[in-house]
This record gives sequence, structure tokens and C-alpha cells, in this order.
Amino acid sequence: MEEKPTKERYELLSEIVKVAVLGWSAALLTLSYMGFFQKMDPTFIASVFSGSLAGYGISKATESRSSKKPTIEEPTQPLKQK
Repeated sequence: MEEKPTKERYELLSEIVKVAVLGWSAALLTLSYMGFFQKMDPTFIASVFSGSLAGYGISKATESRSSKKPTIEEPTQPLKQK
């Protein structure tokens, strides 16, 4: 008797594919910069790599040129108690 695929299996498969694409693109990019692929343009692989990282919420940090110090803002509304 076959089991129907569940949501958890699809989520697991999705994570495996994302990690595989991230590892593949990181490996190709690293090998390209090490000189193993002389004729490969790393632009596409770099975009796949950054897109894979964005899927995990990781993005390139932008450096601010202003000398402002970060401030902590107080919430305008009080937090609700459960």
C-alpha cells in the first residue's frame, strides 16, 4: 500500500533541493575563482548563488557612508500580553 506524499515530505524535498543548488553554485563559483574553469563566466553562477542565499534570508550587507549611530526605537504601542 503506497503512502500519499505529505506536506512535510514536500518541505523536506524543497530544502534538499535548495541546499543542493546552493552547494553546487558555491562549488562552481569557488572552482571558477581558483582557475579550474578558464572560460566560464561566473556571473550566472553568482546570481544563482545569491538567489539561493536569499531563499534563506541571507543578503549582501550594504555599507552606509553616513556616520549615524544606530538607534533603538521604542514601540509606539504596548505589547499585548497573552
